[in-house]
Amino acid sequence: MKVSVILPTYNRGYIIGDALASALEQSHADFEIIVVDDGSSDRTCEIVEQFKNDKIRYIRHKSNRGCSAAYNTGIAAATGPLIAFLDSDDVWKANYLETLAGFLGRHPEADVVFCDTEIQSDSTSVPSLIALMKSFPRLLQENPGMGEYVFSGRQMFVCLLEEVPIKPTAVLVRREMFEKAGTFDEAWPSGTDWDLFLRFSHSACFGYIDLPLVIQRRTPDATHQKFLEQDKLFVLNICLKEKAKLVNDREALRAVNRGISGHCRELAYNYLHSGQRMKSLSLYVQGFKETREPMMLVRAASTLVPSGVRNLLKSAVR
Repeated sequence: MKVSVILPTYNRGYIIGDALASALEQSHADFEIIVVDDGSSDRTCEIVEQFKNDKIRYIRHKSNRGCSAAYNTGIAAATGPLIAFLDSDDVWKANYLETLAGFLGRHPEADVVFCDTEIQSDSTSVPSLIALMKSFPRLLQENPGMGEYVFSGRQMFVCLLEEVPIKPTAVLVRREMFEKAGTFDEAWPSGTDWDLFLRFSHSACFGYIDLPLVIQRRTPDATHQKFLEQDKLFVLNICLKEKAKLVNDREALRAVNRGISGHCRELAYNYLHSGQRMKSLSLYVQGFKETREPMMLVRAASTLVPSGVRNLLKSAVR
């Protein structure tokens, strides 16, 4: 099956060549690459043109519209029945497309398939994203497999209420899923992949391959780093909306409360350590109201303690 590879980019001339090379070196032969340049002002266009490959199509936005808009432009231009995404600072291993497309060929019941991801930065290397998760590894333990798994939409929905084990650069999707569930939300600059996968889970069956076939490189200009606050606020809002729909579903309510708690803690921590104490306090209080987790009140109270005393107390606990 033909795969349309959508590669969104913005001022990534310094690194996009690696992503393109990894896509062109795939062992799966039937694919196209749609580079969506989201208004770059650097050498991105020049770097893409240097590849001189008929598989590459280059589309340019006149102005910077955000990663979600670039994804959606690529989806609209795609001609294949399978859609893949490759962020311009990431790379695929050579058998990535062959492995994921082969899975969908063997499992017609699956609409989405994803794999594990290796994470690299200048200072650290994490061999498995999934090993960092809490909810998804439990799902794997409950459904023993031989490196390949198929999960119902319900199973993934409950997992996604708490965490997202799927990276856009590590997922392959049947095109019709976008007709059923819609595309990326262009109103927000980050976090929209989580929202999309949640929408998929209302009707899709998911596959998982327990191999790190993708290398995600953490760069300073990564979207989720530049828009960390908006990312967390968007995802928190999505969780709250999903929670409002849940009636007498204890399993899902427990999962979404864990998700809300985690988002509140992470964003409140960042607020506190960037000097926005009242925002931090407010978010911890909101987290308590939603989840009734006592530690939220403890954390809220800690925001009122001067930083010097707080650090002293932390040292004493250690």
